[in-house]
Amino acid sequence: MVLNMKVKIGIIISLIFILNLIVISKYYSKPQTTFKEQKNIFAQEKYYLEKNLDRYNSYYATHPDLKIKDIIAIVNVDADKKAYENNQKADVNKGNLILVNKYNYLEENYTPANLMNMSTKFAYQDKQTIVEVNEAFINMYNAALKDGVNFYITSAYRSFTYQKELYAKYLLNYGEDYTNTISARPGFSEHQTGLALDILSEHVQMSEFVNTKAYKWLKENSYKYGFILRYPENKSYITGYAFEPWHYRYLGEEIALKVYQENITYDEYYAYYLAN
Repeated sequence: MVLNMKVKIGIIISLIFILNLIVISKYYSKPQTTFKEQKNIFAQEKYYLEKNLDRYNSYYATHPDLKIKDIIAIVNVDADKKAYENNQKADVNKGNLILVNKYNYLEENYTPANLMNMSTKFAYQDKQTIVEVNEAFINMYNAALKDGVNFYITSAYRSFTYQKELYAKYLLNYGEDYTNTISARPGFSEHQTGLALDILSEHVQMSEFVNTKAYKWLKENSYKYGFILRYPENKSYITGYAFEPWHYRYLGEEIALKVYQENITYDEYYAYYLAN
């Protein structure tokens, strides 16, 4: 009886061993993906950056359902990292092309040069922006007016202190998770550059602006005057912010045209064309 039991156990162990050998042999008989093949998966995409290959692979390993082009975009703009951690100072020498987002910040004492008060014809009282942005906006405003479209500026330059107060207010009302999708932490706001404008139509709430003629006109024409829609729809996984149809960023006509033609966010453009 004992002998029979030992025989049975031996047979079971032998079968398990044989099955394991079969599985292992099948696995190693399959052609394994080479480093070159892995690289080619990403390298065929337009915005591929050689320096980010290891990060593409790492992110793909944990997000296999994402499209390759989205993985490249996410990694290129550092959105594979946790926001507001291991940040770097924004390159203020880039002028109109400075990048400020959740990974690139401005110091508390940063104030853009050539700030000026905007006319109340175009903006709420006490709004400021830099001279070049003001001139570009007036040209855009006049062109829109000829097409029967009217809009004005509700927010422009914001100091570090102002943004700190605004962010704290949002935190109190909405909590941190939601606030981080609709407001920048102090030092991480584009408004501190003097290059960002919030634009709305009269008597229209922010939530309704997307349905206006003004939004449609701006989306289709703002690049002609050096502006881009900074936080587009369905791009929050790249920009870190919810869709903001009212938020426009000045880049200058040449770069704004390129961003518009390539249909990418400024984060992506900067990472591929300017950071390298």
